[in-house]
Amino acid sequence: MPSSGFTLVEILSVLVIAGILVAVAMGRLIDGDSFNPSVAASQIISVSRNAQQSALGKSPVTLTITPSASGDTVTLRSAFGAGAATTIEQVELAGSGVSLTGDINNTASCESSSASAISNAAPMTIAFGELGNLASTTTVNGATGTAISSGLRICVNSSAAYSVCVSPSGYAYGGDCDS
Repeated sequence: MPSSGFTLVEILSVLVIAGILVAVAMGRLIDGDSFNPSVAASQIISVSRNAQQSALGKSPVTLTITPSASGDTVTLRSAFGAGAATTIEQVELAGSGVSLTGDINNTASCESSSASAISNAAPMTIAFGELGNLASTTTVNGATGTAISSGLRICVNSSAAYSVCVSPSGYAYGGDCDS
């Protein structure tokens, strides 16, 4: 007479697989903001490179990095011209768990030196000239017109792993600017 039902091995296999799936899902649900700094750094690099490419042989392009007043989003906007210019690209990032600081001509490690906070009241504006290089109209915390000699850095959560560096030639890359 054939028996119906599941064997003990089948039941235990299903429980083990279900336990693994629950453990993976809970890890993502409990700390959903853990990837925000990495995503922010990657998006800043991507939008910076796009802005640099857009500036080549054309009018100057600005990239403005503006955290919201509440800190829940960060807006990256590249545009031709100044003021209410023509938008090239605009990206909204989750800002939860992300703090941004930046400096011009200070490429020391984000972990070993302080930088100016990038905030809603003091956004960072990166200007690219028609050769794709950084222009002296780049501003950090109100400081404008500084001649760019060694580039700029943007620190995400004061971590070298999430830092973004922009060389004087306008090329954006991730990692510690000193290395």
